[in-house]
Amino acid sequence: MLGRREAIKRSLRYASKTLIGAAICWYGLKWAGISSPVWAEMIVSDPDIATAAELAKARAVNTAVGCLVGLIVLLAFGYNPPAALIGAALTVMVVVLIDRYPANWRLAPATVIIVVDAGRLAQTHAEEISYALLRMVEIAVGCTVALCLAAIYTRWLALGRKTGAGVEDHVAD
Repeated sequence: MLGRREAIKRSLRYASKTLIGAAICWYGLKWAGISSPVWAEMIVSDPDIATAAELAKARAVNTAVGCLVGLIVLLAFGYNPPAALIGAALTVMVVVLIDRYPANWRLAPATVIIVVDAGRLAQTHAEEISYALLRMVEIAVGCTVALCLAAIYTRWLALGRKTGAGVEDHVAD
């Protein structure tokens, strides 16, 4: 069990990585012209690269499945909330039947709703698809930033162990 000091150091690592990742995603995508990059903020928050990589892999698979189903719903029905709900339910039915499907499968049906809901802002069918693809890019950016930060934190912690002072000592100061 972690002592109080270790728990505080660990919580500071998680909080700092989340803050830095969220800031990079938000301001980077704003700079790139995306007016409200909310979906990039769903970052994988784990300072350990191995854990972050597993979470990112699961998120990538689930996001890809959800985006694919969401795009199919948009192409077939346009912005249509009842169709999105049926698409989400069918996604759940399919993913729970697949052996060894990645953890966090609940992200796939949620992504269907997120992608189809992007069409709410559109005036044309082409804009619906454009908004949906933009949401997919935002989520991909969030995963990429999270992996990069996890790699940096893991390296920093490893260097700190060699020298006797890790990131948690610097964050706690």
